[in-house]
Amino acid sequence: MIYIAALVLTTSVAVWSCKKDEAPTVPGDNTLANEQPIALGDSLADVIDNPAIQDASTTVDLTIESYPSFLETDYFSLAIVEGPQGGKDDSLNKICTGSFKLTKAQKEKLAAAHKAKEECMDANRKLLKAIDREIESWAKNQKTEIIAKAKLQMDSINKLFDAGKITASEKKEMLNKIELARAAALKALSEKVKEKVKNSVNRATHKGKIADCEKIYLKAIKEILTAEQYEKWIKCHKLKYVKKK
Repeated sequence: MIYIAALVLTTSVAVWSCKKDEAPTVPGDNTLANEQPIALGDSLADVIDNPAIQDASTTVDLTIESYPSFLETDYFSLAIVEGPQGGKDDSLNKICTGSFKLTKAQKEKLAAAHKAKEECMDANRKLLKAIDREIESWAKNQKTEIIAKAKLQMDSINKLFDAGKITASEKKEMLNKIELARAAALKALSEKVKEKVKNSVNRATHKGKIADCEKIYLKAIKEILTAEQYEKWIKCHKLKYVKKK
């Protein structure tokens, strides 16, 4: 019986140890798994892999939002440091977190962390953006060809009409089909650009480094803020790291 009890206890401890290794927790840390620095960084990589793309039109060129603009924002720069009067609300966070006050030491450490992030990301953001500008240039050339092809077809139809070979209603119907085909081709261009973005090996390298820099920054924030502060802050900002559907 003693042997069996010891075996059960050993097994229980082993199982508990495995669970502890699988999901380490920090006392007082109530944040969810998808609110942790590594998870957020991985989500950011997915966002950069699927950038917002503005479709091309006959008057507008296709554009790629290479990376989310919030990556360059220091959300703690305007935070009010609590002092003898009890401090004030942080104007950048109060909408979604209520009162959010920092100590002077926290604010200084957060500023240093953001500066380090900027230095970490800088070169890779520039290189990633340069790749996207090349893709945009390719898309612009494709747009020019699509529009030129449609114009030639429309000119031919207008000539047929001028020569009396088609009626006004036939002309209108034929021109409408060409316009619809042109619009569809311009729309399809966005899908081709998305494929180019995802298939670029160099872009993927820079994307990964940017995401790694953000993980380091978020880890620093989590260590500088109290558990309660981090929980409030990340619940306010975590959706920025999620790919838009």
